[in-house]
Amino acid sequence: MVGFGSGAQAQQMGAGSTAGLGAGTIPGTPFGGAIDPSMVQMREGFQVIPSISIGQRYDSNVFFVRKTPGLDREDFVSTAVPQVRGYYVGESFTVNATAGAIGEYYAKNPTLNYVGANTGIALDLGKLLNRWWQGASLTASDMYVYSPQAPAFLIGDLSGSSANPFARGFQVGRASVSRNVARTDLSLPLTQTVNLIGSYANGFIRYGTSEVQQPVLINSKYQTYTAGLSLQASPQDLLSVTAVNTEYDFTSQPIGSFTMRGGTVGWERTFTPLLSLKGQAGATVLQRDLGGATSASIVAPVGDLAVIWKDRTTTMAVAYGLGVSPSFQFQAQALRTHVVSVTLTQQTGIPELQAVANLNYGRGEQIGASAGSGISYMSVTGIGGLVYKFSPEMFLGIHYSYSNVDNKFGGNTFAFDRHVMQISLTKAFY
Repeated sequence: MVGFGSGAQAQQMGAGSTAGLGAGTIPGTPFGGAIDPSMVQMREGFQVIPSISIGQRYDSNVFFVRKTPGLDREDFVSTAVPQVRGYYVGESFTVNATAGAIGEYYAKNPTLNYVGANTGIALDLGKLLNRWWQGASLTASDMYVYSPQAPAFLIGDLSGSSANPFARGFQVGRASVSRNVARTDLSLPLTQTVNLIGSYANGFIRYGTSEVQQPVLINSKYQTYTAGLSLQASPQDLLSVTAVNTEYDFTSQPIGSFTMRGGTVGWERTFTPLLSLKGQAGATVLQRDLGGATSASIVAPVGDLAVIWKDRTTTMAVAYGLGVSPSFQFQAQALRTHVVSVTLTQQTGIPELQAVANLNYGRGEQIGASAGSGISYMSVTGIGGLVYKFSPEMFLGIHYSYSNVDNKFGGNTFAFDRHVMQISLTKAFY
């Protein structure tokens, strides 16, 4: 498949190539599994599904930088992505895992050739926990990606989630990057309608060498704790109130940290079997210790909203997220971020042919900075393509993507765009 990252959830997980569109770890599967022939319906027992994807792309900007004298940004890139997906569905638990390698060969810039990796595992212990606490659920997942293509957006995400702080649209230049995100979620029923809910998540992003001169890149890590209550107010409505504590640490120069303590109220509504909505809104108190200086606490709004439509031929998600995220370059800072995404999968009149599309807009600005003096960014990425299914095991994909990035710091602008045209063939073996 074509450059849509990898992902995991407790109930389903798929992984694919990150070729051409940046390394990414996506909650769930890009485009709901519509581009991945290894995403089969899970059944009881154990199954291993190997797959291989090969592709060729034209890339107008393999360095992710603005025009530079003497630097040829265009290239033709060959990609191979072997992957193994395995799952086990038993009486006590479910395990779903993927492991894949990503190899790329650059025709004009062979020094950029690389082999990367993406892995993920999801564990559902709900059946085991139900033996002691009826109706309880417990899930855990961990996802890791290594690639020289730094992430910006979640691509093809139908979950409507903006929880990943490493994918809010802040695109940096080409550099080796390792990224890991782990998460655990627990729900314990207190009554027939009220549940105690909680979660813990942690992750890191670490940058290595860069093939081009660029501003300093900053490693960071985070952990988030949540605890609260949910109420099944009606068969169609789920309400929640949650306390949230998040800690960010910048682990490379310039070092610093910030914490957020607050809460949200949430609402999930099923309007019809085809249309659903989920969202949350709240506020957090932001405390910063950056560059050895402690800043005054401020109150920042947070939240997200997603509307999801799914029928026999069409699946579409429209989502908006408002949050606070770390800066990855220039300076260790806290950024107020906005992300808007639209994701679509559409069955065409030809039964074997599906259309997919994704549009992402991200904007961020340094909290507490005056206009023109701090960090800010604006990024737009659009992807459209067709997937032809020769069989349930073999897909042919043709995709085009366009990205426009405008990063600013201290009055300086670091802007570039990128065009990618890619064709790939993916074969699963089961």
